[in-house]
Amino acid sequence: MSKKVSFVRGFRIPKQEDIDAALGHDALFSNEFKNSFDSLPTPTSDQDWLANYKEKGQTYTKFLDECPYLDDDSSLQKYIYLTLLDNDDRLSLLNINHLIDYTQRFFQTEVKLLPLFTNFIWNKSKRTWICTTKSRNGSTKEITLRTRYDPTSEHSQICVDNVLTLLKRSVPPDARCLVAITLHDFYSSEPDLFIAGLAQGNARVAAFSFFRYDPRLKFGDEFWYDWKMKQTQSKTISKTLLLRSCRLLTHEIGHLLGIDHCIYYNCLMNGSGHLKEDFSQPLFLCPIDMRKLSELAKFDFIQRYEQLLEFCTENQFKDEINLLEKRLEILKNDKEIIETKKNKNSDGEQIQKVKRLKKK
Repeated sequence: MSKKVSFVRGFRIPKQEDIDAALGHDALFSNEFKNSFDSLPTPTSDQDWLANYKEKGQTYTKFLDECPYLDDDSSLQKYIYLTLLDNDDRLSLLNINHLIDYTQRFFQTEVKLLPLFTNFIWNKSKRTWICTTKSRNGSTKEITLRTRYDPTSEHSQICVDNVLTLLKRSVPPDARCLVAITLHDFYSSEPDLFIAGLAQGNARVAAFSFFRYDPRLKFGDEFWYDWKMKQTQSKTISKTLLLRSCRLLTHEIGHLLGIDHCIYYNCLMNGSGHLKEDFSQPLFLCPIDMRKLSELAKFDFIQRYEQLLEFCTENQFKDEINLLEKRLEILKNDKEIIETKKNKNSDGEQIQKVKRLKKK
């Protein structure tokens, strides 16, 4: 019999009234739309995020109070910038154009590719990665990236903190954030097996590795350099890597834009404590976090879902297609009901106005 896993001690499971309050009672989402989202999952592993961390959650109102991009001073910071910390041949497995396309559709914000790192090569004598970086003023400099290396497996990891330091020097003034992505493995401190990435929200920078999102790779639980290639159908490799990368990138950019971990629904913004939990989480935002994002991008909910559906259809994300089609149908029906009510109210107001004129 498997051991029962519970939420970490002190974590308060939100009740329905808590969820409604977190969304805001003035939200226009119908009950049918809200019910199309699964509830917060119970931990199934003692490594799961909420089995270890006592999250308090972020309501819509709290987001409005805390988000720095809702101030008038941030109006010029309007683009999401991505930069590639890798060689073109390694990145061929990950379709960068598709990833940029999805990120734009998701955040309803223009995404720009910034060429900060070039000539990315391995220095055999120093056993470290080196590259050329480009500063804001256009000057270039060769940089040695902090690297750890295992000679037996010949596996290396780049220190993510080193990358963040470089990014902070290059943030464009019109950037909401600057994010480096790579297929190289990352670590932060010596005890780490790996780290998928790291963000510094106050500096508007982050760096993320998709190395361990490759479905062909199998990893050991004890040593950071312990991994091997397994047999996987070639047709599914790129699709699975793209799906996982879309999930990681949008989750982390969500944090950079001020959206905290979600504790109200099964949501893209749930925390994850390990890769298996990460891979099982939804690709989309819950109603609460979608409302937060709408304050930043001022988008039409139906148009955004239609754009996401088009992307998922083109890339054959079958589960996501079914969810989007279901929620789109609900939103369109809700829109008709809301517009009908508005028209009736408008007609009623016009009749009352005519009656008042006749009395005069």
